[in-house]
Amino acid sequence: MSQPYVPPFLRGDVEGVPLLVSVWLRSLEEVEETVERWAADLGPEGFWWVPAPETNPIGGLVRHIGGASYRLLLRGTGQEVPEALRLRPAEEMAPSGREPQAVLAEFAEKMAQVKAGLRGLQPGDLERVVQLGQYQVKAIYLLDHIAAHAQHHAGQIIVTRKLWNAQTKR
Repeated sequence: MSQPYVPPFLRGDVEGVPLLVSVWLRSLEEVEETVERWAADLGPEGFWWVPAPETNPIGGLVRHIGGASYRLLLRGTGQEVPEALRLRPAEEMAPSGREPQAVLAEFAEKMAQVKAGLRGLQPGDLERVVQLGQYQVKAIYLLDHIAAHAQHHAGQIIVTRKLWNAQTKR
């Protein structure tokens, strides 16, 4: 008999990491599961469908979650973001037509790097002051924003998929 689904926020602590990092990791698990559930089975047409002007396709949202999460990790740990990864959100979320499985694999790779980076944090790392544009802020704020930002866009993926499902059933 299969085990009932337990949402990540009810799975408890992630062993071996500080409590706050555990919370972030569980939140990112939920994002990954949302992407898997709502995006992984789409073909290119649904993956890159744009429901209306000023909205984003699921594929672009998936790409942006992975890319932005990784950039926030780099900034939050005091590292430089490589030039090739310095994309504006609109550019990152624009339909590219890439094969969905390639985008999903890139997303999974970025999320694995983010989670590994979070697991490696030491308590003092959270207090480090980092630069983001014109702002100086403690690293904890950028690192916390990884999960909040990813959850925000994961919700957009759900809504976009429901719109796709509704328009294909007409």
